[in-house]
Amino acid sequence: MENINDYKALAFFDLDGTLLNAQSQLDQEVIDGLSRIRENGVLPFIATGRGHFELDGIMKATGIDGAVAMNGQYIILDGETIYKEEIPTQSVKKLVDAAKPHAEALSFYDSKGYWVNELTDFAKKAYAYTHMPLPHVDAQRYLAQEVNMLLVLTNQLSQVEYYKEAVPELNFFMNSPSSIDVTNRQTNKGTGISQVKNLLGFSGETFAFGDGRNDLDLFKAADHRTAMGNAVPELKELADFISTENTNHGIINAFNHWGIL
Repeated sequence: MENINDYKALAFFDLDGTLLNAQSQLDQEVIDGLSRIRENGVLPFIATGRGHFELDGIMKATGIDGAVAMNGQYIILDGETIYKEEIPTQSVKKLVDAAKPHAEALSFYDSKGYWVNELTDFAKKAYAYTHMPLPHVDAQRYLAQEVNMLLVLTNQLSQVEYYKEAVPELNFFMNSPSSIDVTNRQTNKGTGISQVKNLLGFSGETFAFGDGRNDLDLFKAADHRTAMGNAVPELKELADFISTENTNHGIINAFNHWGIL
């Protein structure tokens, strides 16, 4: 990558409900817009709950070189891992035990892919929501394999508080209608911004674009915050600007608002 401080700002983008359309695809106007803001001195990064291994097509299409993946647990730049965190095995086991009475499947993410401890009917629906392939099933793999992020596959928002009490050393937030994202207690997209700035020695401004609850910390860490028109109410409360929906030129309207297009 060229000198990071040749850019006046970094822009961090959530994917589903923000940068992507209703089919979890990139519209051509978004691809073109990302190219233009880069030419205008704003370097785009992805900031997502997805694993970095799920981003190849998006990064290739947009020319984006960096990603804060797994809600800050895993950061890549120019194809290299520049930061990662492991979730302790003992904490993972506590979560597995806490999920059993509720018959809620868990999805485990590592450096290469994801798997589930059981493929329930709801697990199938959860992966259909993000248009991603169904995961492999392995109930014991986490005991020998590093885990960098987890999902609790559920549509019950009330379960967030249950899991926070059961496994207090982990962080839980409802990121989609079908899953609760799980990271280490102090890790989130916002700490991901801080890691990127510190690792790259960046001293300029930051923009954040998002729509979900896992973007709350992203917004708190950024200088300029855009909530999509389809964003959850609590994210809109933190926003400096509320754009139109992601399916209604939301990203382009935001770029125009900030004068970076």
